[in-house]
Amino acid sequence: MMKSIKSIAIVALFTAAFSAGAQAQSKSHTDSLRTIHRQDHHAFKALLTDQQKAMLEENHQKQKIARAAFVAGLNNDQKAIMKDKSLTHKERKAKLAGTFTQQQKDAMAANKAARKADRKAFVATLTDNQKAAFKKMAKARHSQHGFRQQKAQKA
Repeated sequence: MMKSIKSIAIVALFTAAFSAGAQAQSKSHTDSLRTIHRQDHHAFKALLTDQQKAMLEENHQKQKIARAAFVAGLNNDQKAIMKDKSLTHKERKAKLAGTFTQQQKDAMAANKAARKADRKAFVATLTDNQKAAFKKMAKARHSQHGFRQQKAQKA
């Protein structure tokens, strides 16, 4: 009887230690991805001119205003769907999209068109050297994070 209690205690101890170690590992992996993303962001910003940085900031502010206006236009049921944590992101998005009015759909389409135009205008300001550097950074980032392997696994 004592041996079985000791063995159960040891197994429980090892299980707890293993799960704590696995959790710490996944958390540090997330932190390292954030660090890498931050470094990529700073490297990206370092290659831009002041005018390009100002253009990006202006576009960012426009998007913040558009999002705030969109959220302000949601009714209480739609806001409740957005806050419902029992749904996955995809389920929440699909359920919310089913409740949009035509006016909300039009606002989303207009915002999407504005974002696309802003992006096109920004890309037009990039030099060939900047484009090459950004392409190289993106390729390195995708290969570093196993982007192609993840995409292949999903298919």
